[in-house]
Amino acid sequence: MKINELAKRLDVTPRAIRFYEERGLLHPEYEENGYRRYTEEDAWRLQTIAAFREIGFGIEGIAKLLHYADSGDRETYRHYLELQRAVLFDQWVEWKQVLTTMDKLIDKSGNSEPLRLDDLFMLADHIKHLKQTRSSWEDRWDYDVQAERFDQDSSGSVSPVGFIASSEEYERALSYTVQWIAPQPGESGLDIGAGTGNLAGRLQQEGASMFAVEQSRQMLAKCRSKYPDISAKLGNFLALPFFEGQFHFIATNMAFHHLSEEQQLLALEEMNRVLKLQWRIVITSLMFEHASAREEKMSELKRTGSHDLIAEVNEKHPSDRSQILQWFRGRGFITVQQQINDWVHMVYAVRKH
Repeated sequence: MKINELAKRLDVTPRAIRFYEERGLLHPEYEENGYRRYTEEDAWRLQTIAAFREIGFGIEGIAKLLHYADSGDRETYRHYLELQRAVLFDQWVEWKQVLTTMDKLIDKSGNSEPLRLDDLFMLADHIKHLKQTRSSWEDRWDYDVQAERFDQDSSGSVSPVGFIASSEEYERALSYTVQWIAPQPGESGLDIGAGTGNLAGRLQQEGASMFAVEQSRQMLAKCRSKYPDISAKLGNFLALPFFEGQFHFIATNMAFHHLSEEQQLLALEEMNRVLKLQWRIVITSLMFEHASAREEKMSELKRTGSHDLIAEVNEKHPSDRSQILQWFRGRGFITVQQQINDWVHMVYAVRKH
């Protein structure tokens, strides 16, 4: 095919085809007279490019995907697609927050009270603050590296979660979560910060249809290898890659404390968004009963000279359990709590309506 034939066949412009060639996405053969000659393979490639453009991929992203496909690197190709999906969901969640803020502004403008520009500035600042909070998370613990040995630690004498809990306490937390959730056949569940799938796998064994979210590529690969029937997706607490009201239950084990206090509140909103009505959540994490309990514990560590332990605690973000319970109760949840050790607490919340 000549360029005009190809353009007409796929409903694209010759100019767009030349642009894709210039960016290295298409590689037609040239005849002796200098005319380009396109094959059926070029047509399929162009159709692929057009499809990716239609769903919002940039030229650089498409170039990467085509490179991975050409080299047969299926794993990296899938990861990059998932990464783009996670980015799109992140943007979608962000726009939902913007629309909610706009609705508040519209409601205020309809009142009989005088219009105040301060309201606009405050709402705009609120949106900016939400964006900064959601985008500031980073993996400072290098879970891609930890993935290889995580399961070895969880089954041995070394705890996979360090000082937070012993191997025995880690196992106990998993068992309690399964007991509290009590998954039923036919229910759909979500494990956030799933790691290698230790919790999701146990919940699946009880008959639930399980989904897992994990931000570490290597952890995700381990989870998929161990539990191929679990739908494992790249993502994080702050932009769960699912639509509203999708799950009967949500659980997270030893991951919540990797979020700052503000991020934890956003994560709770995200969990609430994807949870079905009248269903349940279990959070197992590094917590203190209340703010003063943290002060007392940290003072005790200073007196005993446990400086390394203090540094490890400060590296994470222990939750104030009383605030989490208050958050749930304020939204119509019934709550139960349990303490595994000095550091690990469990919160069980069931929505009443």
